[in-house]
Amino acid sequence: MTLHPNDADRTRVAACRWFPGSPSSVRDVRRFITNRLADCPQADDAVLVASELATNAIQHTESGTWTTGFLVMLEHTADEGVLITVHDAGTTSSTPYMEDFKPDTDRGRGLTLVNAVAKSWGSQGGPAERMTWCVVKCR
Repeated sequence: MTLHPNDADRTRVAACRWFPGSPSSVRDVRRFITNRLADCPQADDAVLVASELATNAIQHTESGTWTTGFLVMLEHTADEGVLITVHDAGTTSSTPYMEDFKPDTDRGRGLTLVNAVAKSWGSQGGPAERMTWCVVKCR
């Protein structure tokens, strides 16, 4: 079984890194993506969506502990995009969804931003593991 969103059009791994489940790891995820996509014109978009997915893993799953953590994979797609995948420890309480947020709040915009910036995104898995991914055009 694969957790890739489109196994028939399998991508190739460019980079993979585990991060501890700490809020400070979001900064490290941004740096990781920036360093790997220095020549990508949409690197800022990739950094934004990766940091949102990492934040969600820390705040909303069992990956929000230093020892559990989460894995970020960056892969090149056949159509000159990048697939960013965050593998986390899952949760029994909910699945990722876009919230209706109020303009004056600080929370609830993550997946709305991902949906606006990414070419596509999705999530699959269960209470023991989850994979949330998005594709960002890079050329």
